[in-house]
Amino acid sequence: MSSTVLSVRRPARRSALAALGALPLLGLGALSIRLPGAVSPGAPSRGLMKFDHQLGWVKGIQFGGYLAALDRGYLAQEGLDVNMIAGGSGTDYRTLVSSGRAFVSESNVAGMIDGALRGQPLVAFAAVMQRDPGAIMSPADRPIRSVHDMVGKTLGVPNSVRAQLLPLIRRAGIDPDSIRLVPVGSDPSLLASGQVDGYYSWSSTAVPALRKIGFEPHWLHVSDLGVPGYGQVLIAHRDTLAQHGDVLVRYTRALIRGWSWVIQNPAEAAEMVVRKYAPPGTDLEEQKAQADMMRDYIMVGDALTHGLLWIDPAVFQKAVDMGREAGSVPPDADIDLSRLVTQEVVRAAI
Repeated sequence: MSSTVLSVRRPARRSALAALGALPLLGLGALSIRLPGAVSPGAPSRGLMKFDHQLGWVKGIQFGGYLAALDRGYLAQEGLDVNMIAGGSGTDYRTLVSSGRAFVSESNVAGMIDGALRGQPLVAFAAVMQRDPGAIMSPADRPIRSVHDMVGKTLGVPNSVRAQLLPLIRRAGIDPDSIRLVPVGSDPSLLASGQVDGYYSWSSTAVPALRKIGFEPHWLHVSDLGVPGYGQVLIAHRDTLAQHGDVLVRYTRALIRGWSWVIQNPAEAAEMVVRKYAPPGTDLEEQKAQADMMRDYIMVGDALTHGLLWIDPAVFQKAVDMGREAGSVPPDADIDLSRLVTQEVVRAAI
């Protein structure tokens, strides 16, 4: 498929916030792809190759491109029968893939680096959101607009984000002890109730949900502070890349078509997801608002010049360098970028 540049320009309060908060919690030559003619990772179904995609959360518009590829027949046209498995707060996505229990799943740049440090044999092969939607949410009437605005504040952030913020705080000449960074789980009601001054979440999911319960947020993207990243990085076992590279290429090609359709038809995509795939009670208007926000994270940067789902190893290298500076990546840790991320799949799929 050729690349097409697209023109882009309320349940109970606590349970709704808890649901949105769990969402973000989280060299090329060496990875040469072999393209065996008809290798199936699972038992064939109706003549199609069958495998599992472990989703990063419950089914919703944040996975709209995957579900559109399934619903509109793009997967079947590539000879694939993919089981989209909903995730949850207790699902260990990286372990499921590294152990072979899931064929593909999602992570992020920080998660992939952590996996490399833990010896997980994972490779990133595509990225849905070219701009990381991770952001520090704060009340609109008391916004956090910069690192300096964090002084004297309490921020709820995952440990991985804390490790990314620390070098930025030091670079700004700020004493890290002047900002209280507290580890948090999946309950952004801490922000709405005023228990923290800032809270890390995905803006594309948090903003619509917070607005629904009457809380107007301001959001500061961590990428705007210099933290490199993507949203929804597609991952597989390195053996999968070597043995079933053709399957990953065909899957990525179908997903590109699925996400292209979602971008062009956000309202229709949200309706499709809510009607057929999302859990009962999923709010359609909130899903539509998320779909509208997601376009600006998907159709930006390299996606405009190279095509949807593009991935760049340089983003991972910058994150590794920042991790070494922060101390989250040991100075003697050997992280081989050629084994951590590849462009070969998306190049072949576009």
